[in-house]
Amino acid sequence: MKVGCIFNIMVGSPSDVIDIARKAIECINHWNVLNSYDKNMALIPHHWTSSSYPSLRKPAQAHIDDILVEKSDALVAIFGSRLGSPTENYVSGTVEEIEEHRKAGKPVMVFFSENLDFNQNIDQLKGLQEYRSQLIGLYETYNGVDDFEKKFSTKLHLLIQNEFLSSVSESKEKATEQEKVTFSDDEVSIMKKWSSSNVNMLTQMFFMGGRCVFRFGTLGLEASTAKEIAEFEDFIKRLNMCGFIDLVKYDNHGHPQYKLNLNGYKAFSD
Repeated sequence: MKVGCIFNIMVGSPSDVIDIARKAIECINHWNVLNSYDKNMALIPHHWTSSSYPSLRKPAQAHIDDILVEKSDALVAIFGSRLGSPTENYVSGTVEEIEEHRKAGKPVMVFFSENLDFNQNIDQLKGLQEYRSQLIGLYETYNGVDDFEKKFSTKLHLLIQNEFLSSVSESKEKATEQEKVTFSDDEVSIMKKWSSSNVNMLTQMFFMGGRCVFRFGTLGLEASTAKEIAEFEDFIKRLNMCGFIDLVKYDNHGHPQYKLNLNGYKAFSD
């Protein structure tokens, strides 16, 4: 079984460079063909023309932000001779996508065309140059479709190498650890009862004489010997290792408290 990760790559652009945006999507898909199997990862390209749907609940850009920007792992922003149409909060939709990705700490690659079309609206050309001049960070330029394809393919590889490969390695190691972890029939029974209760907390309380009660939701189980306590602690350690529980806090006595997360519910619910 192959263990892999999926990364959503958003391609943003004003309307005058749709052909360049399509070339970016083509390059991303080509990277998948050459690399996905060996690198245990896949890149899913998204552009508002293909990955959004009509909706009148919100302004158009806010709708795109909800369904694409928030779920995106990185942005490729491409400019030609237009900055784009203004939104409620930004000078253009593409600029909004850039800034929302930056605020979320997500990688952004920006490409500017070296060949400006001076037949475009003068305000668009002026706005584009003003935005480019005040943009903080490193951006790339391109000279036509072929030059963009060559440069973007190289930069995409560097982006993946520096931003995504470590996450893939961590996921693969975690999955390998999970494959080695097993639970006894009694432990599975405990988890089924816990996942079916309406309390998702796991707590422990120690008493005089060395006794301890482990409470899985509403299910309380007593450990009366050091060996039994160690067995429960090992059980909890394996649950945490598999990603079935999350540490919430430590109580006043320094004992950890956990909660059953969605992965745990899915694994043990009938």
